[in-house]
Amino acid sequence: MEHYEMRLLADYTHTGPQAANVWVKPTPRAVEGELERDERAEIVYAEVVQAPVAGGLEEPLRKIIVVLDGQKYDPYISLSGTQSSLMTPPKRSIWGAQLYSFGTPMSNKPLLSTTLKYAETVTFECLAGAAAITGDYRVRLWGYTYKVGELPTVFGTMLFPASLIDRARGRTLSLNKAPIPVNGDSWKTLPGGKDQSIPKINPFIRFAYNLLATDGLSGDYQFRYETGNVTDSDENMYFEFDQLDALLVIGLGIRADALGNLAKTGLRIAGDYHPKGLIPTTYADNPLHFGLVYPYIHTGLPEVPLFYAIPKLERPYLIWNEIGMVLARDDGTAVAIGDLVACLSGIRIEMRG
Repeated sequence: MEHYEMRLLADYTHTGPQAANVWVKPTPRAVEGELERDERAEIVYAEVVQAPVAGGLEEPLRKIIVVLDGQKYDPYISLSGTQSSLMTPPKRSIWGAQLYSFGTPMSNKPLLSTTLKYAETVTFECLAGAAAITGDYRVRLWGYTYKVGELPTVFGTMLFPASLIDRARGRTLSLNKAPIPVNGDSWKTLPGGKDQSIPKINPFIRFAYNLLATDGLSGDYQFRYETGNVTDSDENMYFEFDQLDALLVIGLGIRADALGNLAKTGLRIAGDYHPKGLIPTTYADNPLHFGLVYPYIHTGLPEVPLFYAIPKLERPYLIWNEIGMVLARDDGTAVAIGDLVACLSGIRIEMRG
């Protein structure tokens, strides 16, 4: 019964140089990401591994996205591949063992079963940053495969209705859909699959750099694509939702600038700040720090390959039928372009076709 074992579902090692601002797009065969015709798979977690670079430098692996059954999942999954801001570092190297996962495997509860599901192939697309990559890097996906005939036994029926609950703000969103018997034909219609009917439920994780300097006045810096504050739409952390769109924010992280001018970070939803007063996130003491443990575990150059996972908020926040955003404030001195990197994780809900 090998299909009940956590196993490597895709494995890609890039060797040699990769030119600046160039995508590498290996085939599913090249990453060993092809299933047999009678198999289905769910991805639980990812790992990005880079060879250390002398002198505290790092390879500019800007972005990694997952491609499921030929469809890019960048609206939901966009991962930083730069060593300092890894959101999915090697499991063995995570300080405190707080592994980020796309969802809970073998679950028939839709808000837990947000693992990435595919029926045929999986691969990656990897983007170099503003400078060329000169060293090697490796991307891996871990999860479970099942024979089609095993799915009803393992999963039974995906249970609906389900509810998103924001206890901090006293809000609940009910997701109404007929229960889905899990089998080979319905696999890609489950949460985390590309052929879902509404409401669609997907894991959500992304990062963003500040494309502009902060204002130097302790004002709100919004990681907003439409105003040119971030580079790409899949870095947008400004959500203007109607009643057909929602995001449950579960994790929030930010890496402060080394000059120490970042003061606070948090959320603003429907005009209110959460938590009230925001979270102090100075370089010297940042509870939302993620990626390399430097400068907290060691004070030398950032070459020790240990990482903090994306911090989870005490309680999730629901953005639904309102405007919500991630914001940062400086201490009265501007933070330079590109000196902040924020990340966000949660569950994305779409109630439109």
